[in-house]
Amino acid sequence: MIRTLFAKVKAEAFFLVLLAVAAVGAWLYVQYRQVSADRDDLRHRAELICAGSGADFAAMGNTARGVRCAQTVAGLVKFKSDSDQLTAATLAQAMADHDARQNDDTRAARAAAEAASSAAQRMEMADAQAERTNLVDSDWFRAVNGVAGLRPAR
Repeated sequence: MIRTLFAKVKAEAFFLVLLAVAAVGAWLYVQYRQVSADRDDLRHRAELICAGSGADFAAMGNTARGVRCAQTVAGLVKFKSDSDQLTAATLAQAMADHDARQNDDTRAARAAAEAASSAAQRMEMADAQAERTNLVDSDWFRAVNGVAGLRPAR
């Protein structure tokens, strides 16, 4: 039985080799078509990128195809990177300035609140003094000016 199988294979060896060569050829053809499609897709994308950057993908003079476009795109990428860094530095400085102004405003508000509280206490003491003596004097007017946020009288 095995001998008859080998005999049939031997008799059809030419056809089997032809079938194997055809299968490998078909596989290579499919691979070639895929590589060609990938190459065409990449070239189309490169042409779109170059058109978007304002440069031609075609060869110019002695330069190879895509060299001028690659230089233009590299310049645009560098510009974007530099712009991003400058924007980040500007934003960081603006945030630092904002924080400094906010801290100054907080200090000023705290000082104003303390001054108002102090002026209110002085006014209460001056009112108490005026009630005891039944006399409104210059200290009482200074306290009123302090509560109103005015300078003390000379």
